[in-house]
Amino acid sequence: MDTPRSEKTHVEVSEDDKAFKYAEARSAAPSVYEKGVAVEEVADLPPDGGRGWLVVFGCVIFSAATVGWGYVWGVTEEYFKEHVFPDASESVLSTLGSMSGMFMTMLSVIPGKLADRYGYKPFLAAGGALWTLSMFLCVFATQLWHFFVIMGLIQGLANALVYPLIVALPAQWFLRYRALTTGMVVAGSSLGGAVSSLVFRELLTTFGLKKSFGIYTAIDGSLLFVAWFMISERRKPSERKKIVWIDRSFFSDPVFWSLGLCFFFTVFGYLSPIFFLPTFASQKLPHLSDLLAALPVTMLNFSAAAGRTLIGFLADRIGPVNSLWAMVMLSGLTQLLVWTFVSNYAGIMAFAIMYGFVCGCFLSLSPAVAAQLWGSGRLAGLSGLMLLFNLPGNSAGAPLGGAILSGTGNNWTAVSCYSGGLQILGATVLLYARLKREPKVFARY
Repeated sequence: MDTPRSEKTHVEVSEDDKAFKYAEARSAAPSVYEKGVAVEEVADLPPDGGRGWLVVFGCVIFSAATVGWGYVWGVTEEYFKEHVFPDASESVLSTLGSMSGMFMTMLSVIPGKLADRYGYKPFLAAGGALWTLSMFLCVFATQLWHFFVIMGLIQGLANALVYPLIVALPAQWFLRYRALTTGMVVAGSSLGGAVSSLVFRELLTTFGLKKSFGIYTAIDGSLLFVAWFMISERRKPSERKKIVWIDRSFFSDPVFWSLGLCFFFTVFGYLSPIFFLPTFASQKLPHLSDLLAALPVTMLNFSAAAGRTLIGFLADRIGPVNSLWAMVMLSGLTQLLVWTFVSNYAGIMAFAIMYGFVCGCFLSLSPAVAAQLWGSGRLAGLSGLMLLFNLPGNSAGAPLGGAILSGTGNNWTAVSCYSGGLQILGATVLLYARLKREPKVFARY
């Protein structure tokens, strides 16, 4: 049963917040060019609390159990290389780790738009069931191509059913804390990755591959079952809009392309440290145990969980677009100026914590930025559309980094310059969207 909606209310808006709230409250704009209504006339603002916190917690669990698994790949890849597929190259294994993200970004726009029309919960149920099935199928996989099908295609489809919905749901329940709550949901993936990278590493050492996947099947299935009952929509079925598969008004808006190209370049440089940090630590310090080699990526994920949550506080104060530019730029600079020069364990841990804090903030901020620029009426579909810009980077970013590493004779400086430089380019491209919509340099936007 749908949760009762908040009663109609008259809202007083200060001059400082008027522009920000006006853009956020346009929850039903059918086109990027259609004018909204003043906040004083909006009849039903999100409650900014109450039942919404339970919804956010359910979304966090979905994020941790599904998307968060991708951040364990550094541990899984190392185990595959040493114990399962020793003849596989780094670029092939990196490609396997990227497949889920590739299919997620390729397909997310479809379930996003369908969910905007028919409701979120049926698609979340399908995504959770498919994810649990994929983990169970890993128990029986024996060939490398088996894992490409299961961990690439099936898990990518499950994530496509889940991710655009869970990042869009907080916008139905929160206005003032929209960026914060969206950040919490995306941070759930980092938290899940951090915990799983430690737990899965120990399970692999103790029980081996098949039993470890069996245990995780039970854990994920139970968590997703409980989380599904926590989630609820505020929209009435009568408010769900007809599907517009291609809104040409977006494609004629240069701001859309500025934001999309920012994501395009940023994602190319995003995954290299996450995928290669255990290998980097093992090569720089061959005496490290498996657990210590995996610990930097665990700390990276814990730090990312904190960063993706706290960035919401910053975005709610200086604006989501300003925050996105700052975090992407810092992410690139951290790779260029820190990862390039570290060689001992303390330095590796410091880089992991620093990079983790800023690297994934663009994922947290993406829905809030889209709502700031175009309103939130079709946010799930728009989130899926923006994810298409992540597709090339999710597919080829880490494998290209692996190819650079192999082609340069394990020259890690080449990898850090490649990935860090592309993220700085992404931040530079975003400046057009920021200054086009808000020319004042120090304005909140």
